[in-house]
Amino acid sequence: MNEKIIYELYDIRNNLEQLGLYLNNIKENIFTTSFVQTRQHLYDIYNDRLDSSIHLSDSYEGHRELVKRMKNSDLENVRLSVIDGEKKSCSIFSSEDYSIILGMIFYDN
Repeated sequence: MNEKIIYELYDIRNNLEQLGLYLNNIKENIFTTSFVQTRQHLYDIYNDRLDSSIHLSDSYEGHRELVKRMKNSDLENVRLSVIDGEKKSCSIFSSEDYSIILGMIFYDN
């Protein structure tokens, strides 16, 4: 089931408003992990990882775009939610209530 959701999220990844609506409809049932952290803390971690993502090619699709949006966001806190599938997984970065989606990172397991 999660694999199907990950592919559906991938298909709508560029429409952040639609992503927010989709996540609000299914959020209770799909997340392996979900927690809130300060935006600055998550930005620092994922910005530091950009250096290694250059060497990892497209293994972490959406990483660069996410870091840029986090940098320019005025959110104080960001919710990081993870959906694990058998072949693929994704991390979703949003406002605490999923009303604002900053971005997603898709990666192979």
